Amino acid sequence: MGNVEFQDYARLSNNLFRLLSSTKTKEELIVCMVILVQEEINVESVGIRFKDGHDYPYYFTRGFAQDFVEKEMYLCALDQEGEMIRDSDGNPVLECMCGNIIAGRTDPNLPFFTHGGSFYSNCTSELLANTTEEERQSRTRNRCNGEGYESVALIPIKTDGVIYGLLQLNDRRKDVFTPMMISFLEGAASVIAILFSFIQAKEILSKHVDDVNRLIDLRKTMVEQIASDLKESSAQNGKGLTAAPVHEKLDELLREMVILKGIIPICCRCKRIRNHSDDWEPVESYIHSRSKADFTHTYCPDCLEIAMKEIDELGKKL
Repeated sequence: MGNVEFQDYARLSNNLFRLLSSTKTKEELIVCMVILVQEEINVESVGIRFKDGHDYPYYFTRGFAQDFVEKEMYLCALDQEGEMIRDSDGNPVLECMCGNIIAGRTDPNLPFFTHGGSFYSNCTSELLANTTEEERQSRTRNRCNGEGYESVALIPIKTDGVIYGLLQLNDRRKDVFTPMMISFLEGAASVIAILFSFIQAKEILSKHVDDVNRLIDLRKTMVEQIASDLKESSAQNGKGLTAAPVHEKLDELLREMVILKGIIPICCRCKRIRNHSDDWEPVESYIHSRSKADFTHTYCPDCLEIAMKEIDELGKKL
């Protein structure tokens, strides 16, 4: 680990953060970051896994044979009937060393695990020959070694203690990885985790908005029908004047449906809501002054600035 190596990582760090300032989507940024890391550190194959349902399939790979990707796509263990195997807590059992990293089954006292929760080996043949399955924390499939990959690194994609997936780097050469390189990759994976958390929040938001809008449309239709029936009934009975307050109440409720229709932006950090005047007010006063409503999440300018500072701090550590 000499000065040249340090300069290489400093350059790579600068390139990564220049990439973050581009206009690419977060999905594109993740792929571009992985490719940049692969090319800068000159590793043969890379892959990235993210949670999808109960499993963690490959989100993107580069350099792996298609047959390898197909066989290693999923991590959940299955029984003879093809049913998912679960542990005593009801959680799906994730196989192999990738499953260890995602599930947090690591022991930093062992030389192939780090305090950051990563795994790396510069000679998988020696690792398999000199360790037991118990030391390796689970039964390993050993397909990486079977494909001739001697240097393998698995880096958890995590932030704030939440593991979203992992970054995988394989090479058929021995002695590709250094402790400094692994430390750098752990920092880069944290940035990827932040990007993925934004993507995940966006997907949840989209589904939430669709569900809320369907309920609002249904409620609005029902209220309109009730209003129409009441007005028709009151007209037939000659009680239009006495029914006026009821009509006014129904009209007010219909206006409320229009107000509630759509997205209510709420800051993920401070929980203030952006109103129609583009001011951010406490969620309690917003709801109290209007009516009961579900709301979605976003960032206010202040908290967005804080989040970007956190990314900058990660960059300084790389």
